[in-house]
Amino acid sequence: MTLKCLYVLVAIIYYTSLVIAQSTTTLLKDNQILSNSVAAGSYNYYYFSIPATGHVFGKRAFSNIFLSSSTCSQPIPPSTFKDAIPSVDMYISLSKDNPLPGPDNGITVTDGLHGLSTWTSPDSISEIWVAVGATALPNTWTGNWTYEIGVSTSQIMHPVFINEKRNMSTPFLIMEDTDRTNALFTSNPFTGSPPNSTILITANMPKELQYSLCAAKLHDLPNYTVNTSITARGPWNLPRHQFMVSNLTQDTLYSAYLVQSVGTTLGLTTPVSLSTKIDANCRIIYDLPFCNQVAYSVPTNPDTFSTGNIWDIATQYDTQALEKFQPFGTALSQFNCDTTQYSLVRNCTDCYRDYKTWLCAVTIPRCTDSTTSGDLSQNTDDLPTSPALRDISVGASRNPWVDEIMKPGEWTELLPCIDLCYHVVQSCPPFLQFYCPGGDLATVQYGYWQNGSALANGTLYHFDVNNPTCNRMGVNTSLLTISGSSHLHVHAGFIILSVITVIVLNV
Repeated sequence: MTLKCLYVLVAIIYYTSLVIAQSTTTLLKDNQILSNSVAAGSYNYYYFSIPATGHVFGKRAFSNIFLSSSTCSQPIPPSTFKDAIPSVDMYISLSKDNPLPGPDNGITVTDGLHGLSTWTSPDSISEIWVAVGATALPNTWTGNWTYEIGVSTSQIMHPVFINEKRNMSTPFLIMEDTDRTNALFTSNPFTGSPPNSTILITANMPKELQYSLCAAKLHDLPNYTVNTSITARGPWNLPRHQFMVSNLTQDTLYSAYLVQSVGTTLGLTTPVSLSTKIDANCRIIYDLPFCNQVAYSVPTNPDTFSTGNIWDIATQYDTQALEKFQPFGTALSQFNCDTTQYSLVRNCTDCYRDYKTWLCAVTIPRCTDSTTSGDLSQNTDDLPTSPALRDISVGASRNPWVDEIMKPGEWTELLPCIDLCYHVVQSCPPFLQFYCPGGDLATVQYGYWQNGSALANGTLYHFDVNNPTCNRMGVNTSLLTISGSSHLHVHAGFIILSVITVIVLNV
């Protein structure tokens, strides 16, 4: 073959591939999300180009290209398939000589998160060619992958907020508590106008698609209702969204997402797992006037309070707590807080706040299920984490008022964090003679804040702010003592007396 013939052949191959690429390639536009589907063993092709924005050191500078693909649904495997379903992959070419990239001739972008693939270009790139491909599957599978692809020169079009990185500038979601048919959530705090936020409750989300907004929308539950309000409850005393979700099913596992606007698109948090309770004696209350940090389930009688009105329950609990607070307020008023200093770092305002938090926690107990998580006992040495649970028999509540008025029958209490007691000792004048218990008495009355996971009866339990090991009452978790074992120890820096707290419940 002559050299001239070889040039002609190369030209024919090049222009043929260019024509094929032009005929099969979809043009992407800036800040646009497209929906598409891809069959097993197939590819979809895209192209995107941006103009130059200036010069840097004599070279043309471009905006970064933010590319993302979010999988919405997957093919259905045969019933015998037990592994993870393969994801779609993206392949990127930075050269017009390779308009049809693939696994052997392009940059491979795998599914970095469950259901989400992202890629950001350097600022020296002005155009990209993209392929979205799916692996070949046996004919025993049915259906295709559906997905969204988006490109922008200003932001990722499928943002995911990592829920573990909780700070005031990043959206996140906290589950306060559940009862049999309701769940209460709060968002990150905000300043200025409230952000455009909502909540999605999903069931049976595929594990491979947990970070996909379009998949979450496909698995969004029907018929539940969301009451959205604003609260300043929690650390920092800043406003945040509050979501009361109703019409859920008893003893059912769900996933919850906070969905919030980011620029011109929507982002979502990583999923928060929740399970509605079995116990009918637990009922969520919140927005109490005095005990304003209370936002959890409390013991009650479903027959006595069967109308569904939680505000009557909340009012009765809040009123009795305020009545028990009055003797302390009178005692503290005997101290001249304006002119006498009893601490270099605390004052009477701190004392008032911390005593109220402690009092509300012990007079308004937190009700939870006595389920298999109860096997994670604080008295088990080989478990690194455990919830501070106490089964309460009929008429044996630590606060007698609960049995007299609420009559809950048998129920299980998630004990207060012992730090709530320590904070009162730290913040209040010594003349009040407020002490915290130690030793075995402490393990009966309080729990420790713990992070981590533990296994019981084949079930893995993960403990964090959404699944607490003790009732923290909205206190910043960085101010809580983290237990290194499943036993309670005397808190360093205090002389803890092995006697029950001087200010008893029935004053």
